[in-house]
Amino acid sequence: MIRKSFFLPNKSCPHRCIYCDQHAITGEIQEPDRCQILSEVSRVGKNRSVEICYFGGSFTCLPLDIQKQYLDTVLETGPDNSVRFSTHPTCFGNEVLSLLKNYPVSMIELGVSSLDNEVLEQCRRGYAASDVITVIQALLKLKYNVGAQLMIGLPHQTEESTFSDLETLASISGDSSLTLRIYPCLVLKNTQLEKLLLKGEYTPLSIENAVRWSGKVHRRAIDLGFKIQRIGLHETPSLNNSVIAGPHHPSLGEMARAFSLILDITGNDPSGPWKIPRRNISMLQGHNNFGIRSLADISGFSVQEIKAKISYI
Repeated sequence: MIRKSFFLPNKSCPHRCIYCDQHAITGEIQEPDRCQILSEVSRVGKNRSVEICYFGGSFTCLPLDIQKQYLDTVLETGPDNSVRFSTHPTCFGNEVLSLLKNYPVSMIELGVSSLDNEVLEQCRRGYAASDVITVIQALLKLKYNVGAQLMIGLPHQTEESTFSDLETLASISGDSSLTLRIYPCLVLKNTQLEKLLLKGEYTPLSIENAVRWSGKVHRRAIDLGFKIQRIGLHETPSLNNSVIAGPHHPSLGEMARAFSLILDITGNDPSGPWKIPRRNISMLQGHNNFGIRSLADISGFSVQEIKAKISYI
């Protein structure tokens, strides 16, 4: 399946969160129209199914007639195509659910951010953890595939609260498998978070701390049975120009997965020697031996000792 993404920056978002500027993140200012969507999907070619993704805004918060137009456009692109979208957890009334059942929805991604009520309040998300839990349970009951977009490094957030979030999501998902995205909190120009930073009321994560935190979340999520869609934001020129602070790195996801691998390795055998699949060589040796150095930090061995203890199979 080919994935084609279309961005609806801040379209119908019911709240302006203190960290968010979708125009800056996506680089998109004008939302796509029907002709643009049909044209871009047609370039994929025949006999290939396409998952059309509406990201960047809160899809189910749009007026129903606008939602229907976007969903009808999906049907126009071909009988084998499907639609995935991101949205705010509060926009799921009966009318929305009645509309969605008529379309091939492949996944609904919820901007959860956190399930810590203090964090949600500080970020002006406009809902409580219980609201998210209720929506996820309802969507799973209706047999939708559900994704949860989580964040790290938010104001008043701790590593422990993110692990608690994972435990909660695991407990409510039951036999269903939730898909996760893990995003670091970045400080963007012209946001409320920028004002807090300048006043000394918010300290962003360093790249190293973000890698370790997201790596720990990744490892725990895998152990709990979650699928991980992505770690880190998609890089765009607009994002590069808008970030003024925080753990912005194009390879954050790769380094986080490397740290997760190290946690798995040392969890099974703290002192080695270790046999590691060759497919993981780049995770250990990339970025100036980041994985090797992390393994040395955790195990207490020197880098040279670590290299001698590893064999690739």
